[in-house]
Amino acid sequence: MVSDKSILTIIQKVVIRWKMFYLYSVILLLLSVLPINSTGTAINHIFVVNIRLDYLLHCLVYIPMVYLTWIDKEINSTLTGKAFGWLVVLLLFAAATEGLQYFLPYRAFNINDLLANCLGILVGLGFILIFERVKN
Repeated sequence: MVSDKSILTIIQKVVIRWKMFYLYSVILLLLSVLPINSTGTAINHIFVVNIRLDYLLHCLVYIPMVYLTWIDKEINSTLTGKAFGWLVVLLLFAAATEGLQYFLPYRAFNINDLLANCLGILVGLGFILIFERVKN
């Protein structure tokens, strides 16, 4: 039997993670649309293991999105249709944030950035699946 206190703790964790997800989503959206990085900045000319640093950063900032959407992992730790739905939503969010830049005169759409965003989501999913397997 699950006590009321443990249910409250689970609900509090879920609420906190939802808030973190929304805050993180807004931050990523702002980073995508604000004119903080012009196309000729130094970050575009830095390479890490033959990968441009900005592509690596695009990948890295999307990894936490998967963890933040894995909201009910305390209740259901299997890969379900709901988890697949969230994966599709995250991939669409990554595409939308990059696609939005096409319409902004001070930003530039880059297919490699889009691929790096999607790769970050898939890497995050891989981490979740590995941790779930290790946990069980």
